[in-house]
Amino acid sequence: MHSFAELLSSHLRTQFLNELELAQQINVRRATVSRWLSGEVHRPRQREDVLRCAEFLELSPPQRDELLIAAGFNPERVASSISSSLPLSIRLPNLDSFEHSPFIIGPPITEPRQFFGREYLLKRIFSLWKGTPFQHAAIIGAKRSGKTSLLHYVRRIVDTPSSELRPHQRNDWLLPGYQWVFIDFQDPRMHRVETLLRHILLELDLPIPEPCDLISFAEIINQYVEIPTLFLFDEIGAAFESEELYEPLWWTLRSLGSNHNSKAKIGFLIASHQSPDRLIDHYGDKPSPFLNIFGHSFELGALTQEESLELIGSSPIPFSESDVGWMLEQSQGWPSLLQILCHTRLTALEEGRKDASWQKEAVRRMHPYLYLLDDQPR
Repeated sequence: MHSFAELLSSHLRTQFLNELELAQQINVRRATVSRWLSGEVHRPRQREDVLRCAEFLELSPPQRDELLIAAGFNPERVASSISSSLPLSIRLPNLDSFEHSPFIIGPPITEPRQFFGREYLLKRIFSLWKGTPFQHAAIIGAKRSGKTSLLHYVRRIVDTPSSELRPHQRNDWLLPGYQWVFIDFQDPRMHRVETLLRHILLELDLPIPEPCDLISFAEIINQYVEIPTLFLFDEIGAAFESEELYEPLWWTLRSLGSNHNSKAKIGFLIASHQSPDRLIDHYGDKPSPFLNIFGHSFELGALTQEESLELIGSSPIPFSESDVGWMLEQSQGWPSLLQILCHTRLTALEEGRKDASWQKEAVRRMHPYLYLLDDQPR
């Protein structure tokens, strides 16, 4: 089986193209394409990058799938000639054969087509990154209010083709060409400065200096980052709990977000249980250099009735009007509660249960999260 570097090099030679032309067409740096071709980086980090390569090179479906497989991604449609030539031990399942769960209980939503609502909020967030200087925003919400799902949606929606979205679902919030860095500060590995900096550089497919300290990190960012770059920080409060993420880190991040480098356009979107000003009060001087750049705070609330109905209406088995009314009343539009209600009702219908026992089960499952219905300030 050919490597990704071998296949990509072969297609470029066949069409008399060079790495610069490819890089310009798929909106990545030339150095990134160079590392793909040399094998220094064995595969792109994003499946979409491989698909853009295939589209620009006008590859046939079998050639496209072969390139995806070589890059370690599941093919769009595995051609029989490719599949049969692969050793059995490395054949990949076709994800198209797996059904998406219609309602997600527990884990954050990562597939854009399963994310509903927040249109007004999304419009305001994306508007901050359409012109320079980039502005920075904070998403404030209680646990299970949907902060992490929103961050994943912001990161993925622009690069998700319409064929993978619901009908009429927007993906034109920004022009193509932005790059994204997602950091979950609940991951203990992100509580060490060097590990955090290495992770960011890996996400951006940039060289990693040795030692990977703050000065070297800032120099790499200033030297190489030339396209719009958005940092998405989940549970930022957990970062300020860490003793190892000291004040110079926050000064460095503040500097990156202050547009001192004329080449770079860098924006931050953070998610937290508390607003930036409350975080400053709570943690003292430690985070203030960074948090002072956040001029926009958006609090996550419930979905509108129209958005709630769209989520409920995604059920493969339609719910009765009385069931829908009860769901709206019980959830008050909170998406996590709606997901529980819809999942419970759908399961009962699939099992052929016709009584109202599903409502008692749904209320029990919602009980740990009823604090979302509390109108008191969070």
